[in-house]
Amino acid sequence: MEDKALAEARLGALGGKQNLARLRYCASRIRVCLHDEALLDRACIAQLGEVRALVAGAGGEHQLVLGPGKARPLYQQLVAAGGLERLVAEDK
Repeated sequence: MEDKALAEARLGALGGKQNLARLRYCASRIRVCLHDEALLDRACIAQLGEVRALVAGAGGEHQLVLGPGKARPLYQQLVAAGGLERLVAEDK
């Protein structure tokens, strides 16, 4: 599966781009807050690969654990595939 299709599949597993309330990243993780956690498809995220673990954090935040240096490229793919620039702009 190519990068764009994979990013779109991951967005779907997170409940779709409209389900994302917040999207951030650090060196090894992507942090996401969802409007409706019932739409999160953990099994699909695991099947798509690259995500080592999905950790539920405080305040409804979920962390996709990827490993050192892997979060930024995937974050950029998610933003581009979903047109999520509004979430990036809100972080400034």
